[in-house]
Amino acid sequence: MRESILRLAVGGLPIPRGLASGEWCYRHAVRPEGVTDLDRQMVTDFVGYEDRHGRRVHVRPDTELEDWATWPAPARRPHPGGYAKQCCSHVFPNGCVGRLVCHGTTTRAAGDILGLGTILAATALTGQSATALAVARATSWPEPPDYFEHVMFANGSCTAPEAVALSRSTGRALVPNDLRPGYPPAVRFYFDWMDHASRDDARFDGVHPVKIKDRLDLDSCLIAVVIAASERNAVKDVLNAFAPRLVVLDLQDPTPAAWAHAALQAAEELHS
Repeated sequence: MRESILRLAVGGLPIPRGLASGEWCYRHAVRPEGVTDLDRQMVTDFVGYEDRHGRRVHVRPDTELEDWATWPAPARRPHPGGYAKQCCSHVFPNGCVGRLVCHGTTTRAAGDILGLGTILAATALTGQSATALAVARATSWPEPPDYFEHVMFANGSCTAPEAVALSRSTGRALVPNDLRPGYPPAVRFYFDWMDHASRDDARFDGVHPVKIKDRLDLDSCLIAVVIAASERNAVKDVLNAFAPRLVVLDLQDPTPAAWAHAALQAAEELHS
């Protein structure tokens, strides 16, 4: 994978995907109201990140966005919580951003994370190379190999972690619209974006609000871990020092959007 494609579009969904031709492709969606500093930053991040990882970017803009090459990068990295964002769920009129970012996973993986006190990137967790992991997971949320060297985060009420977690369990690519009430909600680990963004090992790829290289130790930065009431017993014996940061939500057959919204609200209340 030596090339990538950045599609710039007005409206619609942001879509990450691997093309049959082998390129990594990301569709960055701008809200109809116009381009923001956050959009400019994400495009700058995408092009810079891809270049640093040896992939030449082909930008394919909608007609309204053909001036993308003249967009100035913001003087200071904007906080994603300060902007309405065109996101993968139209349930949220202002997008999925907030003060916090989250890492979503399955209940089984959450138990391992809490027991270890650390979230490991896939390469560190499995001992496999980034290339091997990219090949093995090509049919489930396909990403470039270097992505597997990072712990990745989504915006606070993004529904993508729900689909990613279930994709890992089923071995096939899912998007939030594939999930219906009654699906198994992801366990969501919440963190302050400002804390992450200031770290030396923070990376910005233009797709995620932030990601961390190799591993993230929880003791100094975990705000909250949110789990469904039906799954509480699966982690009760591994909570250790993280017990005060556990939030248990009892929602009856929530949609991904309802779960994400309730989880972010609960985490922010714990953080206040």
